[in-house]
Amino acid sequence: MAGYFSFRKVITTYFVRTIYALGFILLTSAGLGVVTWAGLRLNAETIPTRTGVYVIAGGAGIALVGNLVWRMICEFWLLLFNMHALLASIENQMKTETGQHRVKPEDVQAEAKPASVGSERPVYGMASGQSVLGLS
Repeated sequence: MAGYFSFRKVITTYFVRTIYALGFILLTSAGLGVVTWAGLRLNAETIPTRTGVYVIAGGAGIALVGNLVWRMICEFWLLLFNMHALLASIENQMKTETGQHRVKPEDVQAEAKPASVGSERPVYGMASGQSVLGLS
């Protein structure tokens, strides 16, 4: 429960999967419903043939392309939340690795280099305002 309230555990992936399933069912049934409606109207000759064909194509597009686009949107959101889970696992791994090899603060200060050594930078024959590729 502590992971839930500190936002360490992400529950949104379950919601995205559920919403994807509901959207898939809705888009498929809507597309098939439009195709069925247009087919029945064409059979009864209550709409023009050209309009009926366009409506059938639109219904098939909703069922096929709509589901593909819906899948891509949901996968994008899952990708974002999976990146969060991956970063959390890396953080946990880093905590366990650094916990085994503790460094004392006095050891770090004794090995620190003087400030003058770190401030020297090599010059490679470029003006200070140019980038590496020379684009700016």
